[in-house]
Amino acid sequence: MATEFDDRYTRYQSERSALRKWVRQIYLRRAAQQLSGPTLDFGCGVGELLGWLPQGSLGLEYNRATVEHCRAKGLPVEFYDGCADEWSLSLFDPAVRFESMVISHVLEHLDAPADILRKLLVAGERLGVRNVLVIVPGRAGFRIDPTHRVYVDESMVRDIVHAPWRVERAFRFPFDWDRVGDVFVYNELHVRITRGG
Repeated sequence: MATEFDDRYTRYQSERSALRKWVRQIYLRRAAQQLSGPTLDFGCGVGELLGWLPQGSLGLEYNRATVEHCRAKGLPVEFYDGCADEWSLSLFDPAVRFESMVISHVLEHLDAPADILRKLLVAGERLGVRNVLVIVPGRAGFRIDPTHRVYVDESMVRDIVHAPWRVERAFRFPFDWDRVGDVFVYNELHVRITRGG
C-alpha cells in the first residue's frame, strides 16, 4: 500500500481541472449535508470534504505527503496507519468525542473492507460517534482506479452492520439507480449508518 499512496497520488487528487473541481463541489456538498457535529473524516485525502465539515472536525490520512498537503492548507489532519493500529483509532484520548464519522472513497482501497468497517464501527462507538457515512464508487468508478482492491456494495455494508448500529438509508448519487453505477463512473453509493440508544 505504501508505494501507491505517495506524493504522486496527492498531486493526482489535488490537481484536478477547474471543471472537475466545480463538479466535485456538488458531491462534497451532498456528503456534508448528511453529517452533523464534529466529524472524523477517515481517509480524508487532500481534505476536500474536510473543508465542508463542522467546526471540531478532524481528518485522518495514511499518505504522509497528503497529510503535509492538508496541513499546508490549514486543515486539521493527522497521520494514521490503520494496519499498525488494527483499526482501533487508539491515537485518540478517551475524552475525545465525535458526533459523526465519514469514510468516503476509502474502503475500496483496502484488502479486507468488511473487517475494517466492522472494527471502525466499534472504535467509533468508543469515541461517541452516532452517525457514520460510507461512500464508495459504483462498478464503473471502481474499475477506473488501479488502486481499488475490493468492490464494496450495499449488501456488503448491510451484512456488517449490527446492533447498536443500523443502516438508516442507502442511496446512489447523483442518480439513485444501481445500474447507472455500472456505466457512469461518478455514481456513488452512500450508506448512512446510525447508532441507537
